[in-house]
Amino acid sequence: MSNSCVGLNDLPDEILMIIFKKLNTIDVLYSLHGSNQRLHKIVYDPIFTSYLTFVKRFSHNFINLICSDMMLNRFCSQILPEIHDKIKWLNLESSSMKHVLCTADYPNLYGLGLYNIDEESIRCLFTEAKQVLCHIYSYSSPMQYYSYITNNFPDGLFKYVRVVSLFDEHPFEHEFFLRIQKSFPFMERLCVINHKSQNHKQSYESNNDNRISSVIEYSFLSELDIDDVHDDYIEQFLFDTKTYLQSNVLLYINYESLKRLTHNFKRDATRINCAKVNELKFRSGAKCPNSSLQEYFPNAKIYYRGIF
Repeated sequence: MSNSCVGLNDLPDEILMIIFKKLNTIDVLYSLHGSNQRLHKIVYDPIFTSYLTFVKRFSHNFINLICSDMMLNRFCSQILPEIHDKIKWLNLESSSMKHVLCTADYPNLYGLGLYNIDEESIRCLFTEAKQVLCHIYSYSSPMQYYSYITNNFPDGLFKYVRVVSLFDEHPFEHEFFLRIQKSFPFMERLCVINHKSQNHKQSYESNNDNRISSVIEYSFLSELDIDDVHDDYIEQFLFDTKTYLQSNVLLYINYESLKRLTHNFKRDATRINCAKVNELKFRSGAKCPNSSLQEYFPNAKIYYRGIF
């Protein structure tokens, strides 16, 4: 690595920054970590460490940029522990999610994008987190153990996270969203992109006791983006028997989907949560004001396509 960096060392810092910013951040960190003191300092600049994307879109799928166990081990054992306090956003694929998230405490992690995610991935994250706690308890002082719990538990696995984006080729069941809420209890913004229908929707709705006992409460959610989803997820968030929303919510949604799911803005099952929306934004579908819509969202300022 020292020989390959001779040419780079002859360039001023400003030029190196321009070059590195044109490259994939993950490759830059992996290739230049520990190369020499000067390059190490440059690539650990917040420009390269605050927003890390470990996933790439390929055709209609998302692939993990951590392509080998060696690469994953190096990130988890060396790179991430050194920059953990600099990271503000992580985009992760499910196969490496638990390794990255449980590698270190991320005190400034504000946003999290989870790709190819499913309920099993979230369940594994819980299991891994418990194992990490046991490990810390066994090999650290009581004060260190208390510090870790304070930063991550019991309020949630990642109580710092305020923004969560979920992308997946698998169905998101009600229990999946329950785990998401428990993992990120202070979540303020949530974006869901999923076109797969829920598998257990009918059995859930037919069980009255289960429906009543597992209403998911989003205590801090102020922005919900369900513009690009299957109708099941609109029901998931707008049915008051499934989700309890706080007041003053900004909602992004497709007009035609909303009209269909609310039975042309007359459905009682979605009326309570819709009344809690104070801003309603349509990226597509709606072209002109609708009086029935405004009555159904009595507290909302409505924005139509192209005017926000």
